[in-house]
Amino acid sequence: MFRHPNIIKGVATEQQFLFPVDVREWLPKNDVVYVILAILDLLDLSDFHSKYRSDGIGSAFYDPRSMLGIIIYAMIRGEQSSRKIEIACKYDIGYRIVAQGLTPDHTTIFRFKQKNAREIKELFKQLALIIIESNITNIGTLAIDGTKIGANASLSANRKAKTIEAELNRLFDESLNRDMQETNDGTTPDSMNYTVPDDLSTNERRIKTLQDAMAVLKERQELEAEKQRERIRNREEEEKETGQKKRGRKPSEPPTVPSPDAKVNPTDPTSQIMSTRNGYIQGYNGQIVSTEDQIILVAELTDEQNDKNQLQPLMDKVNELLESAQTDERPEAIIADSGYYSSQNVLYEMPGGLRLYIAPTKERNLQEPGPDDGFNSRLYEICRPAPGTHSPTIPELASIGTGVWHFYLDRDKPATQQEVCWMSMNSRVRSPSGRELYRKRKTMVEPIFGNMKHNMRFRRFSLKGMDKCEGEFALAALCHNIVKIFRNNLLENIQSYFQMNSRNGSSSGVGHHFFSSLKSISHILSHFLSVSFIRGCPNPSMYCH
Repeated sequence: MFRHPNIIKGVATEQQFLFPVDVREWLPKNDVVYVILAILDLLDLSDFHSKYRSDGIGSAFYDPRSMLGIIIYAMIRGEQSSRKIEIACKYDIGYRIVAQGLTPDHTTIFRFKQKNAREIKELFKQLALIIIESNITNIGTLAIDGTKIGANASLSANRKAKTIEAELNRLFDESLNRDMQETNDGTTPDSMNYTVPDDLSTNERRIKTLQDAMAVLKERQELEAEKQRERIRNREEEEKETGQKKRGRKPSEPPTVPSPDAKVNPTDPTSQIMSTRNGYIQGYNGQIVSTEDQIILVAELTDEQNDKNQLQPLMDKVNELLESAQTDERPEAIIADSGYYSSQNVLYEMPGGLRLYIAPTKERNLQEPGPDDGFNSRLYEICRPAPGTHSPTIPELASIGTGVWHFYLDRDKPATQQEVCWMSMNSRVRSPSGRELYRKRKTMVEPIFGNMKHNMRFRRFSLKGMDKCEGEFALAALCHNIVKIFRNNLLENIQSYFQMNSRNGSSSGVGHHFFSSLKSISHILSHFLSVSFIRGCPNPSMYCH
């Protein structure tokens, strides 16, 4: 037996529970939990509160700040199961701190994430604005990329349009026969001896699900038909301008109804069949725009397999975000892989705006500049406009490129606009400076998807529907940015920025909500002490000291 038990750790540990315990001392001071709570204090959560009644009627609801802390901390920890999160809120000290001691059940946790998808997406935009306004990251160079994420639906659940129509007809006939039987003999037929999921437990729900799937098919058909009509109009206008008919088969008129072989997934009709390295999945295409510090500025979700049509909408989202932020900084370069290359995207480069670096081919197929590339690298010098004006852009080169190519390369046929775009972008990316800049894409975007899919284990959506999945994807992007703020010790810079603006009275961003709330709380407390509480106090000075 030891004479000095104080040399053994763990002896008489019950002594520390004789006084109130601060559970915050059980976690390191630099834990990500405190960063989550601090970030939530800077964000405006009024949209979440507006969904609940403020007149006191009805049962109490869980504080949205605590619920957000739970789902954010769970996403960072890589926990996707609502039932496991419910258990963790009772026994995990990190969850107990971020939840402020609340222990909601798994249904409440899941429904909160499901019903507040739009608000969570806006919350991600708020944090992106805070990051830009506080200048904790450099937005001079941005990278765009996408990844495929599985939907909450099975790939084998896809059905053709003719199969869905046949099933709808069968259900309608079955319902009609049942009504006729009940009318004739006054009896109710026995239910069939099989089990179906809860959302398909009744014929009405099954019919509603199949009708929603057919509606999605018709909507997709309308979009494709509109694109086909646009191609026909462009062809007719071009033939009218040139006075000559274009070679090739004329595009046919689009069909008015979906093809019988068109497929849709009744479980999640808005999802699509996506091709990945490991085969096909039923899912969505997640698109992000990131900085060199691996901070996400824009996170969008689409059901299109191809990335070519996503570049311009993402750039529009970036411009919209920067216009909302109180900053004069603008990006100078956008980097994207060959999946985003098209002549339309190249021509989207605006004079005096940012420069695009889109590889026309796979990076492994990019060759080192050779002796014949001298002309391509000097395109901007050859076509330089008058002094004092902006440098020529690829659209301008495309407009005068026919003459340049014909004169310097002695071509037999004039260069087309597609050739000018391809050669100009190829020479830009293959140049030493362009190649060095393009290589940054791997370190800017790829680690973000690795963090989401490996550390957060976010490989599949738990919600159904495009609008719900957009909120879940924005939640993953929000959690990634919080982790980057935590890892790079950027929280103090953000807080000092808003504190400085609050002192100067110039805070007008989303962080102003936090400081205005503090002022309102202080005003309420002072009014409470000076009127209600002190009025009935025999010695007010002892409380106001």
